[in-house]
Amino acid sequence: MRFLPLLAAFIGLTAAVPLAENVPRDNNNTQVESSGAKTCRKPIVRKEWRTLSIPERKRYLAAVLCLTKKPSKAPSGAAPGARHRYDDFNTVHIIMSDGFLTGSGGVHMVGFFLHWHRYFVATYEQALRDECGYTGAQPYWNWSLDAASGLPMEQWPIYNPDYGFGGNGPYTTDHNATVSWPYQAGQTGGGCVSDGPFVNMTVNVGPGLQIGYNPHCLHRGLNPDTIPALKKENTDAALLKGSFVEFDTAVQGAQDMKPEDGITIFHGAGHYAQGGDSTDFISSTSEPIFWLHHAYIDYLYWQWQQKNPEVRLSEVGGVRLPFNPSGGNVTLDQPLNLKWEADTIPLSRVMDIQGLGKDGGVLCYDYE
Repeated sequence: MRFLPLLAAFIGLTAAVPLAENVPRDNNNTQVESSGAKTCRKPIVRKEWRTLSIPERKRYLAAVLCLTKKPSKAPSGAAPGARHRYDDFNTVHIIMSDGFLTGSGGVHMVGFFLHWHRYFVATYEQALRDECGYTGAQPYWNWSLDAASGLPMEQWPIYNPDYGFGGNGPYTTDHNATVSWPYQAGQTGGGCVSDGPFVNMTVNVGPGLQIGYNPHCLHRGLNPDTIPALKKENTDAALLKGSFVEFDTAVQGAQDMKPEDGITIFHGAGHYAQGGDSTDFISSTSEPIFWLHHAYIDYLYWQWQQKNPEVRLSEVGGVRLPFNPSGGNVTLDQPLNLKWEADTIPLSRVMDIQGLGKDGGVLCYDYE
């Protein structure tokens, strides 16, 4: 519980607004059987960012930019600040992060963290394909390759201004984008992104729990203090964990983790690497690299599951409420709520990333 009072001072809490019923979504990477049932016969394949050809990278970046130009589809009153589809996804993450600071809810430091984000990334991936004509799969970013490269962060391929996400913003001492985390040291920038495809991106919600209209640039401040946590030895150690709760703790951190230790855990460090908006865990979705980072977290979870699938495709655990064991433990019936972006479904339906058509599974993708 030490986390809560320390973080609460950095953010103003707001009440979540009532939301309309979810709208169903569908996958198109499926095969329809003669019975009409859908099965996962042709999973789309997610690849590591640097293995994509430059044209493939540019097509992905164009699809993300496309979402920033498509008008919001959020129900009336649900996302008052959202102006485009990218804002919609950002707003969902903000709303679903509410309750973290009070231990009363949210999707972080809970036993369904991995599953909720698995479903969230897959829904975003489908929006890229359905709404922006993207024909690929969501790429992932294996930051451990960069951490081992010895290259300065600004030379990492992910930050390339021509066929990556662009690099730093100018240095500023006013790290006002990091309102929900106290750690600000190490950032080498922090201002508005100054090159690359997102140099003119307008983020209309956040920081923190703000879902009202608040247009601002994308802030970024590359942080080399994250590199030790991003090394392969840490993910290798996580993959050796024997139980789900042990693996999940290696990813997220322990329930008694101090806020300043977030940068030493690879999930947190993967956000802190970008600095700026990415360090605000509530509205970290403002940063388009969010999706590649969380796809890699999902890749690691899938690798761990595949080491013992008979057990791990149904093994869950951990608390339902952050830092609050009195709230009970997660079960396969735990609801995963993406608000208007997808149906609310039980956690059991995303345990298998190729489970479409099996026991109600909704996913159909693979990793390379």
